[in-house]
Amino acid sequence: MKRLIHLSDPHFGAADPQIAASFIETAHNLDPDLTVLSGDLSMTARRSELDAAARFIDQLPSPRIIIPGNHDIPYFNHPYDRFFRPFRRYQQRIHPDIEPVYRDDIFDVICLNSPRPFGFHTDWSDGRLSRHQISRIAGHFAETPAHPCRILVIHHPLLELKVSGRAVVKPLAALMAAMESSQLDLVLCGHFHRSQIAAKSLTGSWKTMISQAPTVCSTRLQGEPQGFHEILISAAHVEIIQHTFIDGNFQKTADFPFEKTDKGWNHALQA
Repeated sequence: MKRLIHLSDPHFGAADPQIAASFIETAHNLDPDLTVLSGDLSMTARRSELDAAARFIDQLPSPRIIIPGNHDIPYFNHPYDRFFRPFRRYQQRIHPDIEPVYRDDIFDVICLNSPRPFGFHTDWSDGRLSRHQISRIAGHFAETPAHPCRILVIHHPLLELKVSGRAVVKPLAALMAAMESSQLDLVLCGHFHRSQIAAKSLTGSWKTMISQAPTVCSTRLQGEPQGFHEILISAAHVEIIQHTFIDGNFQKTADFPFEKTDKGWNHALQA
């Protein structure tokens, strides 16, 4: 069984350093085979914030996958950077690749960059994928048809939070159709600062597990404490464990087992 740690939204610039340090210690104790951070490393992509994020990332267990979030685009007081080179600061301080891929003997991972610096919509913090990005899913996984665990990483969420002004990634139906046709096992995302775990399908032909992680160490809470997800993976079984920061340390607070069928992943009943 392999172990993956999924964290999100540390928001350096509004991060609690003690909680960040506690997570680093916990992560190393878990000794994961892969660590994934699904965006919003900073608050407004200030250089000092990204430098603090880079120091945090350097302490994470490796191998690791990092992607940007909408907060990693410079704010409106830096209009040139926001509109003409939105990810330049991130690429200089974190990693030049904003859509990394990763493969080993267990994990086959593609990342898609959902933040947009501007658009013809009112809330520029919303996430969007282009048709070209979505089409890359099929091409990527066609190269390794027998890979044991197919994973997509994006920043913006797929599972709706029933709160006004909190939108899922768009176009959701097209993305989920691509997930079904490529039989993705797992999607890792964040953005809402709320832990949500489920298996979802567009048509019922294939169900994909979705891990929406809360903020790992930000003080910008949205109704629940800081936390992260630990994911235990084997060929036919996956267990997604929610860890929550309580009384000065991270504790296991919920457990979501899944079993693989010929139509994807179903939530398993616990004995």
